[in-house]
Amino acid sequence: MADNLSKYRSKRDFKKTLEPSGEVEIKASNRRRFVIQKHDATRLHYDLRIELDGVFKSWAVTRGPSLDPADKRLAVEVEDHPLDYGDFEGTIPKGQYGGGTVMLWDRGYWQPEGSKTPEEALAKGDFKFTLEGERLHGSFVLVRMRNDRDGGKRTNWLLIKHRDDYAVDENGAAVLDDNLTSVASGRTMEAIAAGKGKKPKPFMTQGDTVEADAVWDSNEGLAAEERKAGMKTSLKKRSARPKAAKPTNAETAMPSFIAPQLCESLTRPPAGKGWIHEIKFDGYRVQMRVAGGEVTLKTRKGLDWTSRWPAIAESASVLPDCILDGEICALDERGAPDFAALQAALSEGTTDDLVYFAFDLLFAGDEDLRELPLTERKSRLETLMSDAGEGARLRFVEHFETGGDAVLKSACRLSLEGIVSKEADAPYASGRTKTWAKSKCRAGHEVVIGAYAKTNGKFRSLLVGVFSGKHFVYVGRVGTGYSAKTVQQLLPKLQEIEAAKSPFTGIGAPKTSDDIVWLKPELVAEIEFAGWTADGQVRQGAFKGLREDKPAAEVEAEEPATPSDVDVADPETDKPPPKHSRRGAKEEVMGVMISSPNKPLWPDADDKKPVTKVDLAQYHEAVGAWMIDHIKGRPCSILRCPDGIGGEQFFQRHATPGTSNLLELVTVFGDKKAYLQIDRVEGLAAIAQIGGIELHPGIACRISPKCRAGWYSISIQARMLSFQQSSTPRARYATG
Repeated sequence: MADNLSKYRSKRDFKKTLEPSGEVEIKASNRRRFVIQKHDATRLHYDLRIELDGVFKSWAVTRGPSLDPADKRLAVEVEDHPLDYGDFEGTIPKGQYGGGTVMLWDRGYWQPEGSKTPEEALAKGDFKFTLEGERLHGSFVLVRMRNDRDGGKRTNWLLIKHRDDYAVDENGAAVLDDNLTSVASGRTMEAIAAGKGKKPKPFMTQGDTVEADAVWDSNEGLAAEERKAGMKTSLKKRSARPKAAKPTNAETAMPSFIAPQLCESLTRPPAGKGWIHEIKFDGYRVQMRVAGGEVTLKTRKGLDWTSRWPAIAESASVLPDCILDGEICALDERGAPDFAALQAALSEGTTDDLVYFAFDLLFAGDEDLRELPLTERKSRLETLMSDAGEGARLRFVEHFETGGDAVLKSACRLSLEGIVSKEADAPYASGRTKTWAKSKCRAGHEVVIGAYAKTNGKFRSLLVGVFSGKHFVYVGRVGTGYSAKTVQQLLPKLQEIEAAKSPFTGIGAPKTSDDIVWLKPELVAEIEFAGWTADGQVRQGAFKGLREDKPAAEVEAEEPATPSDVDVADPETDKPPPKHSRRGAKEEVMGVMISSPNKPLWPDADDKKPVTKVDLAQYHEAVGAWMIDHIKGRPCSILRCPDGIGGEQFFQRHATPGTSNLLELVTVFGDKKAYLQIDRVEGLAAIAQIGGIELHPGIACRISPKCRAGWYSISIQARMLSFQQSSTPRARYATG
């Protein structure tokens, strides 16, 4: 280490300097540490220091780190620093190298990313790493600038945040403005400069000899001599005061937040031994940290939402120091999780009846349990909660060791969301892993809201998408699941993010129309749906609620994998029939009530599911902006199949009793009876309601007294939209 620190020492005269020389004993750690020091020198900057090869590799980040991946922060490589510099908080006197006030702004642990060693990545100039600090979390990269590849007087790098759960799209520097105190002492820069406040808690060193002075005191040099001169007086004053309680190991060892472990999606639970299965809760994933009776509740992104759940925080204050992983849910009258009720409770601030379901124990006091097998962690969690007296607001999640297929079937029969399967002997690993897998009873997905549609000025449906690389891809409309109360709560949030142009990009993006209001793609919604169409649209999407705990940028299309060694019955066959399949039930699409929505119009296709009346109506809703241009202003004949294409078929050209008022009536030259005409997108839903599967509009220009022309044929097929003009060959236009 002496060679590594030779440059550091050459810049400092340790008879005068007030900084550590690198000779203090360092506390052993099986994890690599990092610190970030806010340094008010000639210019304010932030020093990033990463432990590697017995020293701190160091960079001066001129404007400080940003959480926005679009920001590229200049990071000037400086000399290696000793590891005891990680406890440095104070002021370097003016005139000395780096003179100015220094605050310990963040600290924690880091790990490298990728297949290269950190040394190889640094040599290449592309150093990727994950931080697990008190303020910064997630993936970053340091990229050496091209002009500095061969070295120079100063080597310049760029510090960039990778896009992950902790990234933000705007105002990435807010993390600096929102955190103005030391993580080691809680002091401001002004208090540190004045030598006031608490002394910093050590992180790197074994000892606890650092005082809260205005000037850093090393164990040698002028500052140390000044201290010795006043030591006796200081000791007399201190002996007159009762000793303060020494910080517990949990207070110094427990991180403020741990990136959560996430599930991969499977169509069926994993087969074989070595797996346990838990009920999948339909709520908000929340990490609970208890330290000295003080409770913090953070979302999966690390947002502090403790104030939103005061009753749970109060109940958890009796727990010993620990970090738990779990889910907060609202329960219905049967005791089953109810996501809509959770949304309502959060919107109305009535969260006293919510419940925290704990399923993992990550820290117990100062002991990191993440490397232990899952079953051992759960056993200790059960004991911890039992000893504290499990209350109504805190519950331990039991698990099942029987076959996952049987557990999934039982969950589906109870109308639960599904199950989570976990390897019994696996450690806890942040990020998405193959040791946790979720299997759902019904298709569900997070989507990002890109627009909403109106009918006669009233809210009708959401237009949603997912991110794919740089594109925001349209995946369809969500037209059901909205009560009057839901719309009342949702609409103001949508109006706050209205935009002038469409956020959707790529093929299939919806066209601009008067009834669509574009939005910034910031709000995440959870939907339930019947599956994906061949062209990547959601089928029968129903709104469940907003997911304010999840970042929009991370919402991507999720296709569940199928384990090759699993052969179980489809849980759909054992589910109770959906509510809308009962006799007399209806669904609303574009303001039109669709009776018998699950009546098949086309038989099973490749996805083994028939195309139903509501599928047709929702298809019309998705493509209506294009289709209406071909049929409005033209009289239209409709081929109807009320009982599907295998039943009776007949044409309708004229109005009959009960004809929807969404359809226009027009007169054609030479015919006494009025023809039907579809001039509004909503009229297409009315056509689906009566089982209209083909549209035959006239090919004349807009209807006139001399309209004599032939007819188009628009045939709505299960996976294909085809146009036919009389006397011309048929042309097909795939919807995907």
